[in-house]
Amino acid sequence: MRRILIAAVLVGALVQAGAASAGCMATVGLAPPPAGIAPGTTWTAELTVLQHGVNALPSAKTALPTLTIVNTETGATRTFAARGTKDPEVFVAEVVFPAAGSWRYEVYDDFSSWNGEPVPCAQTHTFAAVSVGGPAGGATPSGPKPAEPAVATAATGGGESFPVWPIVGGLLAALALSAGLLLLWRRPTRESVA
Repeated sequence: MRRILIAAVLVGALVQAGAASAGCMATVGLAPPPAGIAPGTTWTAELTVLQHGVNALPSAKTALPTLTIVNTETGATRTFAARGTKDPEVFVAEVVFPAAGSWRYEVYDDFSSWNGEPVPCAQTHTFAAVSVGGPAGGATPSGPKPAEPAVATAATGGGESFPVWPIVGGLLAALALSAGLLLLWRRPTRESVA
């Protein structure tokens, strides 16, 4: 009976670790502003926010993503709230660049729940700078092409928005479960000792 209880606890811990790491990653697709955009002009930014790059967020109906523009020279910022659309994967923000210059932008995805349970999954995704006003408007050569949505890189991770640490934790939990089960089955019982 004791072995069964210990095995159940170990399996439960592994399942919980796997569930916690399974749903906590979002990607944001977003095309840059149109080439030659002028200051004061409204850019209707369409944000495609997906869990694992595939499905709408579990909290899509209540999610409140934001798009923040940052002047690369002065550090001035402006944040615009995005609203949901009929498509649960797409949010729209009406963005106005207040002045000419180089602006980078970032999206806070507001990924706040998985399977109805609150978890701290929300991330800020950063995008390449664009030039506003003047002859070089639109995406810079190093930025994404205007015709294709770009998948953001996470500001906190410095690379793709891929949750490495939860996967490592899940693997360590699987290793601990395997070791625990091996020890449990190799341990002699009282009946076999006598």
